[in-house]
Amino acid sequence: MAFRIFPMTRFRQRGFTLVELLVVIAIIGVLIALLLPAVQQAREAARRMQCTNNLKQLGLAIQLYHDAYNAFPALRAGNPRGAASYAGNNRLNARFAVLPFMEQTAIYDQGMAATVGSYDSSAPIWTSTVESFLCPSNAGPTESPEAPTQTAGIADYYFFVGDRPYRSYPSGTYTSGTMNSGVFLNDAWSRMSSITDGTSNTMGTSEGVRPSSNRGFGAIVTKPGSTSWLPVALTPLFDRSTKQYISTVGVFSSQPLRGFRAWDGAILFTAVTAATPPNSVLISDGTSHGSSQYLLSPTSYHPGGVNAGFMDGSVRFIADTVDTGNQGANYRNYPDTSTPSSYGVWGAMSTKSGGEVASYSN
Repeated sequence: MAFRIFPMTRFRQRGFTLVELLVVIAIIGVLIALLLPAVQQAREAARRMQCTNNLKQLGLAIQLYHDAYNAFPALRAGNPRGAASYAGNNRLNARFAVLPFMEQTAIYDQGMAATVGSYDSSAPIWTSTVESFLCPSNAGPTESPEAPTQTAGIADYYFFVGDRPYRSYPSGTYTSGTMNSGVFLNDAWSRMSSITDGTSNTMGTSEGVRPSSNRGFGAIVTKPGSTSWLPVALTPLFDRSTKQYISTVGVFSSQPLRGFRAWDGAILFTAVTAATPPNSVLISDGTSHGSSQYLLSPTSYHPGGVNAGFMDGSVRFIADTVDTGNQGANYRNYPDTSTPSSYGVWGAMSTKSGGEVASYSN
């Protein structure tokens, strides 16, 4: 039997040429470039949803507080009612007051057991942070740039006091509840029945970023002395494109930055106002958080607006372009709290009894 021998055929493996490799890399790069914004948008959507849930939890705690005490928590009061100074627990704020209704009784008990009339950076109540008071989109620092060695509790959610400038001590007095046009009052407790504009039309809470510098986004600055207090004059002091204040504003340097005293009842640590648009100016006429007058716009790192909690427990996203009415109009005189806001839907939603039926949907 004869055998035939066939020669082995040589096969040469063909690899990628350099050009082909570069083309593949370029295609992968294009795909990543196309997908990355979508991934970032999905992540921000998840963060905004978590922020919404946090504000809903805060809103529920506020409702439970009202069920227990037949009143909403005071903006600043802590424990004793009717105190005439920052005595005892009276420096603590509305965040502190609702802690038992957010399963945070341990921190609440620390505050009730301590005398916190003056700020002590080492006291347990001042150093505590509650995760549900933090917006996951907030890219601000977790330590104050002005005092990085202090371990202070941080918070990103604030309470509406209305649609006009507000002082910690209006007219030199401490008790000032009737001066507010919003739901939350200094050393006074409003009731559900006082929200005659309707709970679904009235904002109670919103958010604020932690500033990385004393002239950066979210910082409180002092206005130039000759500048009017009207919103039309104040809004241009902040450049929204760079998220920085213009150079003529003063630095609020003698006071701590906003967001780094979670439980302090002073206005700059606790309140927001709705005269100037969202994500605009936070401004003061002085450097003392006891006697200065403030306008404090809500701020956030959510693209295009801020979340706001309403007094019916709902949360809505308020666009930066929300109707702000006549920004050149004068503020209502104290103690008027029952006439319509001049500042459009935005201002109307921050007042509890202005006679407006303003609603907003996004």
